[in-house]
Amino acid sequence: MACDHPRVTDDPLRMYLVIRRGAFEDLARAGELTGAAAVRCVREFAEDEALQRWRPRPGKVVLRARGGQWDEVLETEPHALAGDPDGEAVLALPPRRRSERGPLLERMQAMTSALSPPPSEANDPRPDAVTYLVNPAIEMSSGKTLAQIAHAAVIAADSGDLEQWVAAGCPAQVLRPPRSRFAELCRAPSLAARVEDAGLTEVPPGTVTVLVLPPE
Repeated sequence: MACDHPRVTDDPLRMYLVIRRGAFEDLARAGELTGAAAVRCVREFAEDEALQRWRPRPGKVVLRARGGQWDEVLETEPHALAGDPDGEAVLALPPRRRSERGPLLERMQAMTSALSPPPSEANDPRPDAVTYLVNPAIEMSSGKTLAQIAHAAVIAADSGDLEQWVAAGCPAQVLRPPRSRFAELCRAPSLAARVEDAGLTEVPPGTVTVLVLPPE
């Protein structure tokens, strides 16, 4: 018998993270707000059935919205917001299948803008913030990097050890440390999260993309 629905394996659930075009110049600030939006979405839509089904394979896609698209998604889509909607901000939409994106999301392009890379060390350390460490040995697009930071943020929040950080809005700093330092920290017992990529895009399976250091 014919089936009108695509196979689940061909149509996975995805959380869509939406960034307004031109809102960010550097990856560090975009990463902080992307992580915060993803955590907020997971918490605010925890009872959503699709989100619960998405949890075992929590794929994320970063989209870029033009001005009119940004206003429309704010008005019409359920979302979690991090930042100032009129300035630097990121929206996280509760998961849905690719086939269920709807015309608005279908018109949006994947995030392709190259943002300024994060610094190698913190110029002004923030003791209340987690630190996302991006692997300096691999090359990832800005959109891929932001999706990996979102993964890291959700893993850290899910640990249950950082509720004060979550309540504070998930403050963070993003760094791209020297290779030797990143390799050393990969083995650190005090990590809040360690992201290994599934290898679907840009990097081989099992690649460690982002580490998270807890607030100090």
